[in-house]
Amino acid sequence: MFCRRPITRSLLKPSLIKSLPPPPGVSPWKPIPCSSVPCRQYSSHRPNYHRFGETRDLWSTSQQFRVGVTLVSDCVVVWIGSNMGRAPVTGRWRFVCVSEEYEAELGRTSYQHVMQEYHDQILRPDDPRHKMVGRVLERLLPNSGLKGDVEFHVIDDDEELNAFVIPG
Repeated sequence: MFCRRPITRSLLKPSLIKSLPPPPGVSPWKPIPCSSVPCRQYSSHRPNYHRFGETRDLWSTSQQFRVGVTLVSDCVVVWIGSNMGRAPVTGRWRFVCVSEEYEAELGRTSYQHVMQEYHDQILRPDDPRHKMVGRVLERLLPNSGLKGDVEFHVIDDDEELNAFVIPG
């Protein structure tokens, strides 16, 4: 058995190590026998430890891993495929994971929340700013693809200029 490092030189201060020569017949870089210096005993059997370059390939060694990855990927493909739909205006395929009923309910809830929050800042329909927004909407709506009546409100807020649409 050999020690990993000579204990006698490791216990000295770094400044003294440079000034002292190594013991006769012993190199500071070679291990010295444990019988001459008390040190920790190591067994000859080392644990099966793998560094980065020696990793196992889970795909080729574990059938459970392959089955698990295959099941998860199949479920994701089926979920995405079942939630695809065509956009009514453009006809493009899109991913829609929200039902139309839920979207309408979300719109009603959002509308009530906005009306409660800004009830004292909503402009009347005879206000010139409300009429100007109405004229802009009259030009935009024919090209938007929206069907049915469109209700809009103008909120009087000098600090923020913004517009939004609530579904439903």
